[in-house]
Amino acid sequence: MKTKRHCGHLSNKQRAVLNDLFQNGLTEHETLEKHNISPCRYRKWLENGLFSQEINDRIEAAIRQSKLVMARWLPLAAERLAQLTISEKDETARKACLDVISLHTPEAEQKTVEEVKPKELPTLPPEIASKLLAALVEIEKDTPAAGVSDQS
Repeated sequence: MKTKRHCGHLSNKQRAVLNDLFQNGLTEHETLEKHNISPCRYRKWLENGLFSQEINDRIEAAIRQSKLVMARWLPLAAERLAQLTISEKDETARKACLDVISLHTPEAEQKTVEEVKPKELPTLPPEIASKLLAALVEIEKDTPAAGVSDQS
């Protein structure tokens, strides 16, 4: 539930506490000690709508920023995972294949960002997944190692 925006201003000390919590990486305890704020006073600040709203706004901004970073790196991570499915090491290829398959399970799709609805992807039955993995292993065994030339 969204709390009502409050009119007014935060004190300089409150702003300094917020900056240490969100920008300078200090814990709550470290921040309160640094600014000589008692736990009782801090609790009163938290009951203040303006102070608590600012905390919530900064938390939402941090979550949004982390989602943007993830969105930027997802294509590269997916590409790298796909490359690992053809690794020379059987165990690495097997784990990468399982990871790729698990990305399209109903549980994984529920974890996606609710605002963005992914395309409906067909699920892969375990029997077919096992056959695909076995085929990949066979292909890997029959293929000469990458980077090794046939020159004698």
